[in-house]
Amino acid sequence: MITERQFDFAKKLLERRFFEVTNKIEDAEAGIVDIHARSTRKGDKRTLLLRIVEDTATVVGVEILRSCIKARDEGGFAQAILIGGERYTYAARREAKLKDIELLHRRFLSIDLFMHELVPEHTIIAEDEVKELEAKYGILRMQLPKIKAGDPAAKAIGARPGDVVQIIRRSETAGTHKVYRICVP
Repeated sequence: MITERQFDFAKKLLERRFFEVTNKIEDAEAGIVDIHARSTRKGDKRTLLLRIVEDTATVVGVEILRSCIKARDEGGFAQAILIGGERYTYAARREAKLKDIELLHRRFLSIDLFMHELVPEHTIIAEDEVKELEAKYGILRMQLPKIKAGDPAAKAIGARPGDVVQIIRRSETAGTHKVYRICVP
């Protein structure tokens, strides 16, 4: 999931001290693990906070969400993802949307969607590539076919409404075939 979002915490980054796994939560019983990662894109210095709630609780409330927001803000992270139990309370979902925290269920991690042979490669393309695409084909961004933000592949790569997703499919006749989609809510 992290590598599909173009972040990395691989061994080579571990050697450079870009990777940290810490238990920095006031309540040691909470079973919360923070994972820090950096962007793999050239010139991109964004960082990601991935907070995993290992507690057996099935409902994640606003208190755990607020601790994630605090950790993101204090650590200077550009993005944060909270992975928790079976469901989130209404208040937690509402506040996460306002504070730009992505919420994922623990079971989302158990399946690597892109390992299946029928699922093509999905990537979010940079803004300058979108401009080139618009100029090359003489189209506007909103004229592209759409992909829902709730699509499992879009969720896995972290696509948000307005992002343009490049999908590279294998083809017996053409070898590879690139298609583009605009992410919509």
